[in-house]
Amino acid sequence: MIIEMYGMQFDLTDEVDCMFIHDRIIYEKYKLLNTIKAPDIYTKIYKKDVVDTLLEKIRTGGWQYASDVVYTYDTDRFENVSNDFTMCWKKTDVEHDTLVIHLTSFAGHEGRLTSPLTNVSDKLVNYESDLLIVNEDPLRMPETIYPGNMVLGCSSENDTQEKMCEQIKSYIKKDYKKVVIYADSKHAGSSVSLAFKLNGIVTHVVTTGGQSTYSWEYSPWIKSYFKWYNRPGYLEDQKLEMIDVARMHLVKCWKFKELNISQETIDPYRYLSNYKDLKVTYLHGKYDSDYLGFKKYIEQFKSDNLEIVEIDYRISDSQTHNIRPWIDRNLSKFI
Repeated sequence: MIIEMYGMQFDLTDEVDCMFIHDRIIYEKYKLLNTIKAPDIYTKIYKKDVVDTLLEKIRTGGWQYASDVVYTYDTDRFENVSNDFTMCWKKTDVEHDTLVIHLTSFAGHEGRLTSPLTNVSDKLVNYESDLLIVNEDPLRMPETIYPGNMVLGCSSENDTQEKMCEQIKSYIKKDYKKVVIYADSKHAGSSVSLAFKLNGIVTHVVTTGGQSTYSWEYSPWIKSYFKWYNRPGYLEDQKLEMIDVARMHLVKCWKFKELNISQETIDPYRYLSNYKDLKVTYLHGKYDSDYLGFKKYIEQFKSDNLEIVEIDYRISDSQTHNIRPWIDRNLSKFI
């Protein structure tokens, strides 16, 4: 499968080509950040984190330096870290009737390579529930497919959703009134497919808007790409407008197709009506145009157990996708 990006052609069946796409995406993100005039404070912090992460890779020759951070956790507030260092349990002496299973999500290197396992909002930690943190190994390689949106499990040891869910089950020692998977963005789809595999245990999924499908055939980002790629001759000079996450999404969706991952795993909202006891709430930011296609995609299925809610919130004019600060404060409204 040949695609065109940055004025070059790449073969998605060639691992070296895919790696060059990945590295070019990082470089273009760096260059774009340098063009922003008078950025807001959030963008300034983001830019610094991107630059610092890249410089550390240059200094050390790879990402392994990050193991000193990513394989640590808050020992005062969490315990029972899994052998693959992807899961841990909140310490508490209180008997709760709700369990929150939190799928952590750091889309960029500046997030996933600078965060310990327990880097979650204090509001979530202090929420009146038991809490299981679930992460995907940040140093799982190759980067052309990992982190793989938890479609391919969470680690080399637990490399399928089925194995991953068995490990999740090992933490659950009692019956809860509510068991909630709480996720965002790149896990908007996998949070639902994981809930299918935890059928009878998970009662709710709450996810912020994002990649609701990883299907090569149906992803709105991929459809948009091929609309551009197959454009008529008179639009030959038209530039490809595609955010960096969408470009890598295209590569990973092709990999999932090559691996013949089940449709229920990569395109779960299509099957949601088969799981009537599961309630899914999909929270989309009002100003988030980049991910709007994923919201429109799942609206077509009209499942009675799917609620789509528009959230009137943005961090800044330039950062409209991340609505997590608002959701962390208001999670109880959706459970």
